[in-house]
Amino acid sequence: MSKLRCSECAYETERPSPPIHGCPQCGGLFEVVYDLEAIHNQIDVSSLADREPGVWKYFELLPVQDRRNIVSLGEGGTFLHECDRLAQKLGLRQLYLKDETTNPTGAFIDRGTSVEISKAKELGFKAVSCGSSGNLAASVVAYAARAGMKSHVFVPQRVDIGKLYQIIAYQPELEIVKDREEGEARTIERAPNAHTIIGHSPYFLEGVKTTGYEICEQLDWIPPDWILVPMGNGGHLSMIWKAIKELQLLGWMEKEPPKLIGVQAKGCAPIVTAFQKGSKSVEPSTKASTIAIDIGMKNPSCGKLALDAIRESEGFTVSVSDSAILDAVSSLASLEGVFAEPASAATIAALHQILREGSIDTGDKIICVITGMGLKYPEIAQTIAKGHTNIEHLLGRVEKRKYTTKLGGTKLHILKILQRNESYGYAIWKTLIAETGVKVSVSSVYQHLNELIRTGLITRTRSVQTYRKSKRQYYDLTDKGRWTLARIEGIEDV
Repeated sequence: MSKLRCSECAYETERPSPPIHGCPQCGGLFEVVYDLEAIHNQIDVSSLADREPGVWKYFELLPVQDRRNIVSLGEGGTFLHECDRLAQKLGLRQLYLKDETTNPTGAFIDRGTSVEISKAKELGFKAVSCGSSGNLAASVVAYAARAGMKSHVFVPQRVDIGKLYQIIAYQPELEIVKDREEGEARTIERAPNAHTIIGHSPYFLEGVKTTGYEICEQLDWIPPDWILVPMGNGGHLSMIWKAIKELQLLGWMEKEPPKLIGVQAKGCAPIVTAFQKGSKSVEPSTKASTIAIDIGMKNPSCGKLALDAIRESEGFTVSVSDSAILDAVSSLASLEGVFAEPASAATIAALHQILREGSIDTGDKIICVITGMGLKYPEIAQTIAKGHTNIEHLLGRVEKRKYTTKLGGTKLHILKILQRNESYGYAIWKTLIAETGVKVSVSSVYQHLNELIRTGLITRTRSVQTYRKSKRQYYDLTDKGRWTLARIEGIEDV
């Protein structure tokens, strides 16, 4: 590492404080610059071949100066999975998955976190903080525990339950905030007292670029024709491209570089929209309505970097529906034995769509990056099980909750009514008839309310005495009820 350079105005510095605040000249993002000539004289592809696989195999191309500061849980070195069955189904010659689900906390983000925490240790920090909807927070608290650092995370209310359990297990200081944006703002406020980790930190991004190194090395330095990458903040895709350009400058890569395809969910696709409009910058989305939470970022911090990488590689973008993503989760698991979370399976959904449109040649060599494991999103199994009565019944017994696969139409209407504000049984009954045309008895409404209480989706809030001296019981959604309804509405909207 020689310096940090602004990706916008090329302002250079050796160590801004802290770099996440961006360039003091223009506010652009910093990226790490290396003395590639010196690196070329130190290592080559043959010397790399003798090293253990993993992120730190590429130590000279990472921003940590002293190996003694490395904090690792065995990240990187993930399998390049040749997909014979899925390729045959799609009519492709060569299809591979870069399977990042086998990283220590189950996501590609561990690559970046290992480098970021190692750099924090090298800079003398004893505590770290981050704001994240799941994968980043889970990774940060795991690596902080490994490093013996204190960790403080700000987790949005809308979080995948599997990731939340994972975060809790590492016992960090945890605060629930409104959304991802508030989480990042709160963690930046803590910067003087803790090393702040967010998705566009230059040190973090250097770690995730090693996905690109590994893909090329695993293909004997002959790159594929296409690489499909899910895009949340756009950092992973843009850094894969940075890795490829560095390999070219080092003279390690044969053949022309691959073309990149950036994938987002239709419910939140600001980078795709900007690309298709021909814009040079990304306008924030007004909403994020998708089951693929980790790529549902309304204001992607690395969006411009991603746009530049896609255009420079002569690639393109694709947005896919939630239903297509769910189908991709199922086919990937059943055909190739890889259980991916929805954000990850978006690349498979996109590949289906691209092939239908004839945008790429079926004889090309294609890589789909699978960024995180499905166990982080256990509710996805309910969707796969839908229609299999015996499995649905078993899930209901084991999990003691029903969510979308067991939720009838009337109960869904009741949840939507309570989403506006708390209400009581008779008023709910009248609203059902007036707004939805659902004709049920008052007693039936109370039966539905009791069943929703038992599943933990609603709760009794207060009891009010009416002028007739009777008791009127009010109901409202629980956090679990709001979370479940958000999932259902997200699928319906897209």
